[in-house]
Amino acid sequence: MSTPSTATATHPTHSQAYGYPHRPPYQPTASYSSSTTTGPRIANPYPYSVPSPTTATANLPYSQTPRIHPAAPTPSAMTHQSGSSAAPSVGSRRKQPDWTEFYKNGIPKEVIVIDDSPGPEAPNGAAAPPAHASTRPAPAGPQPAGKKRRTGIETAYDLGHYDRPSFSINPQQYGETSSTTSLSTDRTASLHTTAPTSLGSQGSAGASNGAYYDEAAIGQKRKRVATRKSTRDEQKRRELETTGAFESYIPPPNPPIKAKDVPVPVVRDQTSSLNKKFDDDDGHYIVTPDTALTDRYSVVKLLGQGTFGKVVEAYDKQRKSRCAVKIIRSIQKYRDASRIELRVLSTLASNDKSNRNKCIHLRDCFDFRNHICIVTDLLGQSVFDFLKGNGFVPFPSSQIQQFARQLFTSVAFLHDLNLIHTDLKPENILLVSNAYQTFTYNRTIPSSSHATNRNARQRRVLLDSEIRLIDFGSATFDDEYHSSVVSTRHYRAPEIILNLGWSFPCDIWSIGCILVEFFTGDALFQTHDNLEHLAMMESVIGSRIDTSLVKKVMAGSRSGGSNSASNKIDYPNNETTRASRKYVRAMKSLTEFIPVNTPFMRSFLDLLQRIFVYDPKNRITAKAALQHPWFKESLVDDGTEAYRIGQGLQRQAQR
Repeated sequence: MSTPSTATATHPTHSQAYGYPHRPPYQPTASYSSSTTTGPRIANPYPYSVPSPTTATANLPYSQTPRIHPAAPTPSAMTHQSGSSAAPSVGSRRKQPDWTEFYKNGIPKEVIVIDDSPGPEAPNGAAAPPAHASTRPAPAGPQPAGKKRRTGIETAYDLGHYDRPSFSINPQQYGETSSTTSLSTDRTASLHTTAPTSLGSQGSAGASNGAYYDEAAIGQKRKRVATRKSTRDEQKRRELETTGAFESYIPPPNPPIKAKDVPVPVVRDQTSSLNKKFDDDDGHYIVTPDTALTDRYSVVKLLGQGTFGKVVEAYDKQRKSRCAVKIIRSIQKYRDASRIELRVLSTLASNDKSNRNKCIHLRDCFDFRNHICIVTDLLGQSVFDFLKGNGFVPFPSSQIQQFARQLFTSVAFLHDLNLIHTDLKPENILLVSNAYQTFTYNRTIPSSSHATNRNARQRRVLLDSEIRLIDFGSATFDDEYHSSVVSTRHYRAPEIILNLGWSFPCDIWSIGCILVEFFTGDALFQTHDNLEHLAMMESVIGSRIDTSLVKKVMAGSRSGGSNSASNKIDYPNNETTRASRKYVRAMKSLTEFIPVNTPFMRSFLDLLQRIFVYDPKNRITAKAALQHPWFKESLVDDGTEAYRIGQGLQRQAQR
C-alpha cells in the first residue's frame, strides 16, 4: 500500500474496515512527509513491527523481546493531542497522531501482515482502534538476529555469519547415537561434503537411511534431499549378503610356490671417492636428497628410519616413476635378514601376480655401497602415522571393517603359503592414499582404560581405506627356524610371553590388538613388563589365563610370569609397584568399552572375543574370521560418506 514512510513503521490496531474491498483506497496527504526519521509516530498495539526504509536495520519483522505499548487515545482525545507532544518514554511516541486527519481519505484498502496476528474485530462503528496493550511474547521458534549479532550459547547459531565451524555444542558419548548429519569442517573441498555421522566410530545402524540433508544454519531444521546414495548403499548391502569376505578370497595355488633365494646383483659405484663417507657410525646409509642411487635411481627424500635401515623415496629413471627403496644397514646380520625378506617377497609375488591379497610386491633389488636395497611401489603413510596426525582419534567403524577385511585376507594368504608375519602392527600397514576429508566428531573418544578420558571435535577420515601389508623382514616359514621372541611388545600373543612356542595364531592375536587400537585410537596393551602384560590381558578378556597353559610353562621359570604352584600368574606380587597395580585395575573389559547397541557392534565384539583367546589352538583362524557375520553387516557413517566424496573426486579427475 502507499503510505508515508513514517506510517509504515507500525500499524494501528484493527479497524472495522480492514481488509474489506468496498472501502475507498487510501491516498497519502502532504501533511505527513518522511522528514522525521527518529522513530515511528503511530502507536503500535500489534505484536509485530513493520520496518520503514529508513529504519529497516533497526526494526526486524519479529521483536526480540515483548514490548508493552500504551493505550491508544480515544477519538476525542486524538484531536486534542494532535498538536502536542508526549514526553519520551519506553514504548511511547514523541507526538500522537491526528487520527481524524489520518483517515480523512479513507481506510487503507490493503494491509500486509507479516506475522500471524488476530483477525479483524467485529465492526462497532468506531473508526479509531480500541485502547489495549500488546503483551504477546516472542515466538518460540528460531528468531532472526537483532541489531547486534548474537553468538552466545543460548542461540547456538548466528544468521548473520555463515563462515562458521559445523559442530554441535553438545558433545556426545561414544555409546550413544549421534545426530543424523554433520557438516564438513574442511573448507577446501569443492564437493558438497555434508556427511552423515549417525555412527561415528561406534557402528550404529544410523538414522539417515542413505539420505543426507541440505546445509542449513546450525540449530535449524535441514531439508531432506533424496539422492542416489541410498540406492548404492542398498546395493552394497545386497552384495555383502550374497558375497562375503571369505567368498572373495582367492587362495594361492596348491601346492604353493616357494621361491628360492633371490640373487642380489652388486652395482659398482663409478663415482665414489675413497675419502667420501657414505655410512654413519651405526651402519645406516647417509641419505642426501637429489643424489644418485646407482645410475637408474636418484634419491628424492628420506621417508623413514628403523632398526633395519632407512626408507627413501626415489625416482626410477627407467620406468619414469617414483618408488620406495629400503636401504638395509651395512651390518651382516641385517644383510642376512634382508635376504630372507627378499625370498618372502618373491614368494608373495609368485603366488599372487595381481596382488589381490594386499601385500607389498618386490620391484627390484641390488647391492650398492655395501647396502642391500629393496625397491617397492611408493605408497602412502602408515596407518599409525595417520592416526598420530589425526590426534589419535579413532577411525570410523566402516573403515575398521574394511581394514579388518583386508588384514584377514592378507594374513590368510600368508598362512596358506605357510608363512607367519610375526610383526603385525599399525606401523607395518601402509595406506595406498593419504587423502582425507575432515568431519565433525564432537564426542568422547572410547577408551580401554578408566584412567583415560579424551574428547575430539573433529577428525580426518580417509577417502580410500585401501592398504598394503609391509615389512616381511621377520616373516618366518612355519617349517623353518623360530626365534623364541617375536612381535612388537604391544601386539605380542600370550603364548609368546609364556614361552610356549608360537605359530599362525600369533598373527591373529596381533590383528585383534590392531582392531581395538583402530576403535579407540590408543594401543590396547601399553606395557613393557611380562607380568603386567598378562594381567592386563586378564582384565580385558575378563577371565584368568587357562590353567592348562600355565601348567605347560617350565617349572620354576619366572620369565613367563607364572606360578606353577597356584596355576595362575604371579601378579601382583611383593615387587609389584603401586602404579602398576593401579594401571592394571584401570583396564576395562571388552564389553565395557565396546557398545553393543547395534547388530554391527555386537558382531564386532563377538569377533574380538573369538580372537582374544588364550589357547592358540582355540583361537579363530584368518579364514574363519573372513566368514564371521560381522563382514556381512553394513552401515552408513563418516567412512562411507568419505568414500563417496573420494569417488566423486576421481570422476572429476577423469573428465
